[in-house]
Amino acid sequence: MNKEEKLISKHVRKSESNLLRTFWKTLVAVILILVQVVVFYFTYTTAGDVYVNSFYIYNVIRIIAVVYILIKHDSSQYKLGWVLVIMFLPIMGITVYILWGNSRLRAKKKIAIKEIENNTNYLLDNSFEIDEDIKAKDKHVYNTLKYIQNITSYPVCENLDSKYYDLGDKVFVDLKKDLLEAKKYIFLEFYIVDNGEISEDVFRILKKKAQEGVDVKLIYDAYGCINKFKHRTIKELREAGVEVYAFNPFSILINSYFNNRMHRKVVVIDGKISYTGGFNLADEYANIKEKYGHWKDAGIRFKGEISWSFALLFLRDLQLIDKKLKIDYDEYKKISLEQREEYKGRGICVALSDGPNNRKNPIESVYMQILNTATDYVYITTPYFAISEEMLASILNAARSGVDIRIILPHIPDKRIVQMSTRSYYEVLLSAGVKVYEYKPGFIHSKTFVADDKIAIVGSANMDYRSMNLNYEDISYSFDTGVEADVKKDFENMIENSCIEITLQNWLKRPWIQKVIESLFTSFSTMF
Repeated sequence: MNKEEKLISKHVRKSESNLLRTFWKTLVAVILILVQVVVFYFTYTTAGDVYVNSFYIYNVIRIIAVVYILIKHDSSQYKLGWVLVIMFLPIMGITVYILWGNSRLRAKKKIAIKEIENNTNYLLDNSFEIDEDIKAKDKHVYNTLKYIQNITSYPVCENLDSKYYDLGDKVFVDLKKDLLEAKKYIFLEFYIVDNGEISEDVFRILKKKAQEGVDVKLIYDAYGCINKFKHRTIKELREAGVEVYAFNPFSILINSYFNNRMHRKVVVIDGKISYTGGFNLADEYANIKEKYGHWKDAGIRFKGEISWSFALLFLRDLQLIDKKLKIDYDEYKKISLEQREEYKGRGICVALSDGPNNRKNPIESVYMQILNTATDYVYITTPYFAISEEMLASILNAARSGVDIRIILPHIPDKRIVQMSTRSYYEVLLSAGVKVYEYKPGFIHSKTFVADDKIAIVGSANMDYRSMNLNYEDISYSFDTGVEADVKKDFENMIENSCIEITLQNWLKRPWIQKVIESLFTSFSTMF
């Protein structure tokens, strides 16, 4: 067994213990909650000095926790939610915060990510200058592209062919065809991989290509795949030659890192073709299995230079999973250049990645730049809506300035508590002139922006605190490629055929108990 096989074997043993570790972590959390109950009972049934001392210790712990949260560099709304929880339920609140609430990566993890980026930045071709033509067409777009280059180092790409998909069903039709044509390598990265018809079709192709000598690698998020991606399936894939890696496998030690999830959706084939969007590798994304009515998702396919950006993004994530893994970056770059073809598609595009290591929050910043500079319209689709005060201000100010801001959200939720949190924003949005719609046939999971007939974004990032601050995400930013018209057409078709409009007049008539619940959720909206 060579060195690389030993590393992969080690990774296999580590990931196969996920369920046991999950059990222990849950058990520890339950025990700490029981301690909370015991402390309450003891505190309020014991008299004298013991009661007084316990009461003081109890409050000192609560105050320390609150001060710790307040001095952290997080949004005030996010901190407010956790402070309220800890003030009323200190032990349980502190426990949940340790497991769920800390938005910062450990210094060791940040250093590792920075080291990987510094060691591989030379592989990004930033020779393409954002020329004066773009500056003449749109100075705001020019500035945004410069920002993306400066913050992430991913290059602005031309020579590409783009295709937008208005349903996940359609993505998988082309994806399976492209996978069958792979010659050198296949990279896949998903938040959710679930056993079912879609995954079986894809796995069958992956096994076939691996046995033909194609380098096949799959990354899945351990948290997103709980009770979904079966160990038997993983073993079969590995035995067929497919390298399977779990991002952030669970540990028996309690830490907040599992709160930072690999939410990206990326597929790269030979450095020539790439996909991203909102779709995962599961049947509901292709409407084979119905979970919450009709599943509305979106994706985008690229052929050309940008595919290497997505390939490098994948390889960096793979290196983060196992720093000792030997990755021949130069060889993959060479393959990408050899497989690349010249395309005559117009416009430019750039891949943009984000994660908890980047406190500049580039995806949120790009969203706000679009909102702050739009002159005609901005149309948004998102399954979740729990945004920062700064993002909310950008949306409201754009609407009050006469920009046509429209947002489509789910009518049938996948999480009822998250929908209540989302709906807590409706009144302020509607009052400012934002048009709010709900996708009536089911659950809309697509994450798209389209603005002024020239800018389109398709990717994995939701309009919520988790995507902007906690998760690892990716988006594609397109300018004048022709995709913009397709995204706009999809949005307009939904409004005309599949959506109900929420009006301020009707919304104000909702039951008073619903208003009270939404008011409560406003304080906690960024926690979900």
